[in-house]
Parts: sequence; C-alpha cells; structure tokens
Amino acid sequence: MSDARTVSLHPMTQNEYDVRIPALVAGYAGDLLRSGRATSETALIESRRQHAELLPDGLATERMLFLVARETGTDDARPVGWIWVGLPDPADSERPAWIYNIEVDAAQRGNGYGQAILAAVEPVLAARGVTRLGLNVFGDNLVARRLYESTGFTVTAQQMVKPIGSAPQESG
Repeated sequence: MSDARTVSLHPMTQNEYDVRIPALVAGYAGDLLRSGRATSETALIESRRQHAELLPDGLATERMLFLVARETGTDDARPVGWIWVGLPDPADSERPAWIYNIEVDAAQRGNGYGQAILAAVEPVLAARGVTRLGLNVFGDNLVARRLYESTGFTVTAQQMVKPIGSAPQESG
C-alpha cells in the first residue's frame, strides 16, 4: 500500500447517484449469484427488488447517507470512491449504522482509499450520535474482508454453506 491517504466526504449529487447506482445493482446481482443466494435468472431481479425496498425515495430516502469521497491534498479534489450508510432509528440507540456499500473507483484501488473512506465516515457518524457501525461482507470478497479487519471491524456472525452432491448410489 502507498502512503496513507486522506479523503473528504461530500453529499452525493443526484447525477452521481444516477451514474453509480446501476453498477451497484448489477454488482450486487453478481454477489448474489456467486454466493448461491440467487440463480442467473433471479439475481438481477432480486438485486433490483432489494434496492427498491431499501431506497423507496432513491437518494432522498430518509436515514440513508450517500457520500462521495474526494482525495484531499490535491488541486482538483477528484472523486476516488463513495460510501452508502444507513443510519439507525434514533429511538434505537443499540442498533449500529450500517454500511450498505463502500466502493473505491477502479483506477484508485489498492492505494489506501478504502481505509481513508472508512476513517472519514466515522466522525460524520459520531456527529449524528452513532456509536457503532456494522456491515455484511460476502465470504469470497477477500480484499474487502482484509480492509474491514484492518480498520477494526470484527466478526459478529458468520454464515456458512456446503454444497451437497447427489446421494450415494446403493449397491445391490
């Protein structure tokens, strides 16, 4: 990894949302397919359904934060990624905020921006009274798992699956 990076987080614009969400939906469909939670026929349908349920008002959905990360210390402050966080209901102080997606733009991956985005979102959430942050990561996403572990996330639950072949033939 390169030198430590820093980013500033800015509210996502409608145009940025419109550009980024289709790729998110398609990418999540691929995750559902690889994890065995959907078939090739149902993965995109399920991804669209889940996103529509989570984001009934799109970018304006209540208690959802969409933040674009811009590199600090450069003249152009170019975007390097983004994060989508769901805020807990203020009446439920035990519930964590939830990272639905964090993404470093393809050309910027491997340069420390994932850690920088996670570091930058913490004070944003703390200012809103959030005391815990959670997420889900697909088991085959080793890069993401390493990122989360390196920034202090710990496993609180783990789902596992084992494919079962056809039943053995009885000899007779």
